[in-house]
Amino acid sequence: MVRVVQADRQQLEARRAEILARHGVTLDEFAERAAAYALVGDEWEAWDEIRGIAFLLDDD
Repeated sequence: MVRVVQADRQQLEARRAEILARHGVTLDEFAERAAAYALVGDEWEAWDEIRGIAFLLDDD
């Protein structure tokens, strides 16, 4: 069964901010750590969600 969730831009941006705050990093810091393969544990899952949000927001 496929679950479809609808969210507007404000909700997506809020979710991204929540993820970043939980990990205590900025988006740039998280991106740098991901590029250096320096994420650990659930940070990879969080990074995947951040990338998904960027795709939905059509951010580069």
